[in-house]
Amino acid sequence: MPADVAVVGRGAVGLAAALALSRAGLRATLIGAPPVADAGGEIDPWDLRVFALSPATRALLESIGVWHALDAARVAPVYDMRVYPAFGSDRDALHFSAYEARVEALAWIVEQRNLLGALGQAVRFAGLPVLDERFDGIDADPGALQRAPDAVPESTIPLRLEGGRRLSARLLVGADGAGSRVRESAGLRWSVSDYPQRAVVAHFDTERPHRDIAWQWFGRDGILALLPLPAATGAGAPQGRVSMVWSAPHELADALLAMSPGELAQRVQQAAGSALGAMTTISRAQAFALRLGRAGSMIGQRVALVGDAAHLVHPLAGQGMNLGFGDVAVLARLMRERDPGSDPGDRLLLRRYARARAEPVEAMRSATDALQRLFDPTRRPAPAALAPLVESAVAFGWRVVAGSRWLKRQLVAQAVR
Repeated sequence: MPADVAVVGRGAVGLAAALALSRAGLRATLIGAPPVADAGGEIDPWDLRVFALSPATRALLESIGVWHALDAARVAPVYDMRVYPAFGSDRDALHFSAYEARVEALAWIVEQRNLLGALGQAVRFAGLPVLDERFDGIDADPGALQRAPDAVPESTIPLRLEGGRRLSARLLVGADGAGSRVRESAGLRWSVSDYPQRAVVAHFDTERPHRDIAWQWFGRDGILALLPLPAATGAGAPQGRVSMVWSAPHELADALLAMSPGELAQRVQQAAGSALGAMTTISRAQAFALRLGRAGSMIGQRVALVGDAAHLVHPLAGQGMNLGFGDVAVLARLMRERDPGSDPGDRLLLRRYARARAEPVEAMRSATDALQRLFDPTRRPAPAALAPLVESAVAFGWRVVAGSRWLKRQLVAQAVR
């Protein structure tokens, strides 16, 4: 008997998709090699990959029994956010408050290994079938998957795994990341471009407590973010602990990676204006490529894409993972609301999914890309005489937003949903 839905990809979004669709009443099978553990597991006590999970993401994780399985001692709430402009003074900083936004927190900082561990535990508890083989392709002509609207669709989609195993499902969900084999096999277009930056990440102890505040600086050296981590305990413990994400031009990224731990801490402290006092590096530094990507369509014939398989955005807003979980939440809701016994791979149902995700994905994609371009230190207006005018205009626009409670509420509303 074919599965109702086959989910390809065992990252956080794929695990959540399998759990959410199972709770929507579908027989879900999870496909793919297990995620690779963080390379620094024995070296660094903290995972270098951390995510700022929104209230909407928390609601999804609660609904699938995952949130309370997280190690709460390694989750840090973000109650406030301070964003400093590239041009102007600190008086122009944007201040976002969970209290003013009437939410419990703006976000929660969670390590990748903590999140994957809780999701994996929930998958095992739910008894979902898990196939360790890698997805190899769809046993059908990709052109046939893009049928004319009046063509009669097949009732299932045939799948092929590495090693020769074959199975079929009524719906195939691609949660297999930016290099998605599902997307390629379904014949869905993919456009991607590299930003002239890399994200350099590392963790630091700080002289001053972070007070559950996330900090971000837009500057001529890129975009620097310091995210709160749970503070260490015990006698002599540091006052604060933060995770750094520095979207830096390639030349600066290379320089940061080549620095000694002491040099790196001093450089970050300087860029942050000593907002948290003296800093001490407590992890290795690592860099990740930054790309902007978009699938031509989030759906194909009996195929739905979620997460990075469908879209990549700049991390300056910390919303990439939340967009993926948003995909999962909408897809699962539509499956719950469909008529009992109806086909989960029905084209009209999948079109509803694509329409529902089009606006929020494009809004986040456009906003993050526009901000990156506006403050990209590698881009300079020509002629150079226009630079002061551009900087003045940017500073003025920033002050308008900083002085408008309504605009800030709209920005927060977009980020937490």
